[in-house]
Amino acid sequence: MQNFLTHDQKPSILNFLPMKIVRRNKCDIKKCIILFGLIFILHNTFAEIKNGYGNDILQLHESLKNLKSIFNEPDRLTFARRRQIESKIAYIENSIFYYKVTESLLNQFKMIAPDLYAEIDTIRDSKGRPVNVYIKFVPVNGTQLQAWGATYINLSETDSVAYCAEYGENAVSVKIWIVSKALLVLSHEMGHVKYQVPNLASYLEYYKEHYSPNVDQYDILGHNADDPSGKSAIQFERRFRKEYANFLKTGSEKIEDPMAIMDAIRKNINKNI
Repeated sequence: MQNFLTHDQKPSILNFLPMKIVRRNKCDIKKCIILFGLIFILHNTFAEIKNGYGNDILQLHESLKNLKSIFNEPDRLTFARRRQIESKIAYIENSIFYYKVTESLLNQFKMIAPDLYAEIDTIRDSKGRPVNVYIKFVPVNGTQLQAWGATYINLSETDSVAYCAEYGENAVSVKIWIVSKALLVLSHEMGHVKYQVPNLASYLEYYKEHYSPNVDQYDILGHNADDPSGKSAIQFERRFRKEYANFLKTGSEKIEDPMAIMDAIRKNINKNI
């Protein structure tokens, strides 16, 4: 299942050089700049599968700490303000909870099917640019689209073959309901991503030609008999089933059900409150 959403200043290398560098000779300075430049380029060269909650996780932890500090001084708070802070704390704790669930399920997928994971973790568009794939595992019915899995992608306004998502350009957004077959659903959506990333412009033309914008049967989208993205999704799903079967035969690690993972994380969080 898939859906399409409608929808800096670069840091100077010299700003990151140690102050003492001005005392070194010109050769040393050039070496440092070249080395830092290489690191900077490499850091921005690789695609990556990312936890969709990860961009905000450090800020969420800091906000939670500050809010709890305020909450623990009741004399300073009105009843209305206390209720407001309670609501914010619950929201942040929920976000941290789903970050941890997503992290755990992504690790499981990587352990079961490392080759499939690597194909998406290093994916590039038709111009050879890395494309990050942001994945969120969400509660059942936690998306506007009522489907177990959805790949949200859109064409950039400034580049005819570049992706755009809520995370910015050169990014794909994938959301998976936390059901018992969540990892299988993820493999299916990865198959869509595998085809669409290097074929975005041509696939959008196919999509517009074959699917009505008013269709409400979301399981049909991306799955016409001759839909190349749908074929890729089914192929990826089959490969994951095979990898999963092999893992169960030879793997020493235990694979936990997503519901069990949620329960364990929730208990651990409650223990630390």
